[in-house]
Amino acid sequence: TPPPEWPGWEPVLNKLDEIKTQLKTLAISVTTTWEAAEPKEIYRESIRTTGTFNSEEVNWKKGKRLILKVNNDLNQTVQIQPTGNITDAIDSSVDINGSLPCTAHSYISIGLAWDDWHPYIWAKITVATAPTSGEIKIEAVIQE
Repeated sequence: TPPPEWPGWEPVLNKLDEIKTQLKTLAISVTTTWEAAEPKEIYRESIRTTGTFNSEEVNWKKGKRLILKVNNDLNQTVQIQPTGNITDAIDSSVDINGSLPCTAHSYISIGLAWDDWHPYIWAKITVATAPTSGEIKIEAVIQE
């Protein structure tokens, strides 16, 4: 209640009370368009040397979950390290979690979720022993 020396404040206070009542019943909802995508091949190579190789970029802006499926048909084990960045620059990307081994002639999948979220994702492939046969293929699947 305003002091008596503040005449004319009743309409203002009544309006504030009305606004407070409306705010109590206000419901806010946020709608985000999550989009799934078909599998996308981001790397396929018959590697014959040691080294570190990078896949193509995956734009993960509109997905909730991302799966990297690795099909290692090489005759050597490789390490797969997901990397991500808030910009589409691979040179300043950061490792996401740890690298995973994918043994010769095997498959692995790496699932990334919101805790791992970066808008742009790559797979870094590290080969310690030069393969003499086979190829490695990596696909990315964005899920809703």
